[in-house]
Amino acid sequence: MQQLPNISRFFEAGGFLMYPMTLGGIAIFAFGFLGVLSHFTDKSSKKKSSPFYWREKAISAAANPKLLNDISPIDSAELYISKTEEIFNRHTVPLKFLAQISTLMGFLGTVTGMIKVFNTVASLGTVTPGDLASGIHEALFTTAYGLILALIAYFFIYIIEHLTSLSIAHLEEEVIETLEKQEA
Repeated sequence: MQQLPNISRFFEAGGFLMYPMTLGGIAIFAFGFLGVLSHFTDKSSKKKSSPFYWREKAISAAANPKLLNDISPIDSAELYISKTEEIFNRHTVPLKFLAQISTLMGFLGTVTGMIKVFNTVASLGTVTPGDLASGIHEALFTTAYGLILALIAYFFIYIIEHLTSLSIAHLEEEVIETLEKQEA
């Protein structure tokens, strides 16, 4: 039961903004893990929401020159490669939003903490450093928390985009090999 007081002190340290920031942090981890795991899921999926579905379409477009009328095999394969990349990166959009919001909410915590400090000065007139400490602590704590959440989000974004670029490079190699086989 010792953990509950520590959790409540954590939320009290940054004020009311800690609750939405923590929800944002949970969402960052959820989208981050989903984005990374999407590279390691069932590679034989037949769902259009799966990047591996579009990957197979790209390879078959390179192998079948008549798959899409009036479009060359290279262009049709490129369309499917683009769709594959879009689906692999679909989790980066909410992560970028959450990173920005976390940073802004952290800075909002700075402002609210400093308002608390100035209200203390205004109401007490003569203050001691202890009177100001809670507001300054709140200001710095929320800023640090928001920046840490943003860093975690950008870490996930980097990992997802890196895995995507590796997957797309491998797919492009496969499409080129397939096209070369068609020419031979």
